[in-house]
Amino acid sequence: MKNVTPHKTYSVLALDDHPVVLEGLKHLLTALHGDIACEGVTTSAALHRQLEEGRCFDLFILDLELPDGDGFAEIATIRRHCPHAAILIYTMHEEPWVVARLAQLDIQGIVSKGSPVGTLAEAVATIRNGGTFYNETFLKQMQEKLTAATIETPEFSTREREVLQGICQGLTTKQIADSMYRSTNTVGTYRRRLMSKLGVHNVAQLIAKAQQFLQPPLGGKGLSD
Repeated sequence: MKNVTPHKTYSVLALDDHPVVLEGLKHLLTALHGDIACEGVTTSAALHRQLEEGRCFDLFILDLELPDGDGFAEIATIRRHCPHAAILIYTMHEEPWVVARLAQLDIQGIVSKGSPVGTLAEAVATIRNGGTFYNETFLKQMQEKLTAATIETPEFSTREREVLQGICQGLTTKQIADSMYRSTNTVGTYRRRLMSKLGVHNVAQLIAKAQQFLQPPLGGKGLSD
């Protein structure tokens, strides 16, 4: 009889000060993904207790507005305790200053609470598969900010354009490498070169700025290492 390796449960911790929102998140994710274990906390203090007990999750879903803390500060706290965890921001704040600040941080996705409920489930699935996810509201604002700083259109090689298109289509590094018959290290080199050419510092900015140069514009997903 062939041995079957058990499928690993994907662990999620959601932080939101509204219990109803947390229950909705847990119900949505467990209903759509039977192998997801989702827990919820309503305060920064509760999040800190989890981290201080050594509990790291595969994914943290964070609101930015908290009764006893700052969502931006919690991102740094999670990174100190769980450097390899993914972080998804789920917020109602779409102000330009919020978008500009989030674009500088080490996160894997942003979803507006005003988006259809299925968008959050799609974001979780994308991040779980090694990608990044930024819904159109945030991508549009980041693109407008980056467009204002654009001086001229950079020149891309055929391979660089293929990698850039793959990133914007939500493909992982391995998927892009396989489609190009190249190694993941080679794809990583192309990505670093693209970020340098476009003058950006993370995947969110790369995707937003790429919309100016790829025709037709591609969707709001991305790539992580």
